[in-house]
Amino acid sequence: MMATMTGKNSIELAIGPMSPETVEATFRYSHFHRVPLMLIASKSQVDYAGGYVNGWTTKTYMDFVGEMRTTYNNAQVKICRDHCGPGFNGNYDLADTYATIDEDIRQGFDLIHIDYCHFKGPRDEQRAETKKAIEHCLAQKPTVQIEIGTDENTGANYSLPNLAEWEKEIDFFKSFCTPEFYVVQTGSLVKEINQAGTFNAAFVEQVSKMLKTKNLKLKEHNADYLPKDDIAARRGIVDAQNIAPQLGVVQTQTVLTKCLIYGIPIDEFVRTVHDGGKWKKWMHTNTADNILLTVAIAGHYHFTSPAYKKIIDELAKREDIKETIIERLTEVISHYVEG
Repeated sequence: MMATMTGKNSIELAIGPMSPETVEATFRYSHFHRVPLMLIASKSQVDYAGGYVNGWTTKTYMDFVGEMRTTYNNAQVKICRDHCGPGFNGNYDLADTYATIDEDIRQGFDLIHIDYCHFKGPRDEQRAETKKAIEHCLAQKPTVQIEIGTDENTGANYSLPNLAEWEKEIDFFKSFCTPEFYVVQTGSLVKEINQAGTFNAAFVEQVSKMLKTKNLKLKEHNADYLPKDDIAARRGIVDAQNIAPQLGVVQTQTVLTKCLIYGIPIDEFVRTVHDGGKWKKWMHTNTADNILLTVAIAGHYHFTSPAYKKIIDELAKREDIKETIIERLTEVISHYVEG
């Protein structure tokens, strides 16, 4: 068994459930390496009414999680909701947010990230509604962990005035709950299939020290595609990191590469992904003319499409493609855990 980083300076890893293979890779790694991990489903990925990941509702997702817990009984995987708030799935109705909360708690989620950064209303009202949502969570399940902090990450650098502002916000939340994580905009930013941000180490270290005085863990979102040196530079400063799109890209790249090796046509899948347009929000300096790049970026949004299923069926005739995918995803997890 390979050695893993589990000391006081280790960084907890939170993984987006981009596919059933990603979920299994997470459980398998945790089981064999005895490393606690998190799965962080967004509302668009998995929700009470369904999502783009395997068509899962919250219940069917948790049914699969239950299967994984039986198969990998030594795994320690915390089930988390990422960005629970209005607007993240295009729906700004607060009833939709509460429906997500209620079903998450009903199905046994361990942590819920309450994020009202897209709430349409003045700041004071946004804060009041955020408090109401958190109190609703805790009233139903007092042991559920809470993550706070906004998703409004642009890869920008921040400074001392931001620190004072964040401290006031944290004090507000701590007046009525005990959050587990506070999301800090560290400067990380994912564009296309690269890390396009800049880690603001000096400032983030100040934030980390402030959070420790308040018994809060610092959570970094958008940590995909970080090289090992950059992960190592965060140890002792960043307590937890989120990665998600990288795993979808790795799965897509693995499948497309195998198709090219075996001579399996990919034209239908390429058209499906490109025409779907989900790649647009991730573009940086390239253009839509980079067809295969757009497919690598957004292939995971279409893993339930007939075109994808067709090429997976063809690949399965040549090799155990599911196992190949899980192995590649496990390598990504290992990269972050073992640094």
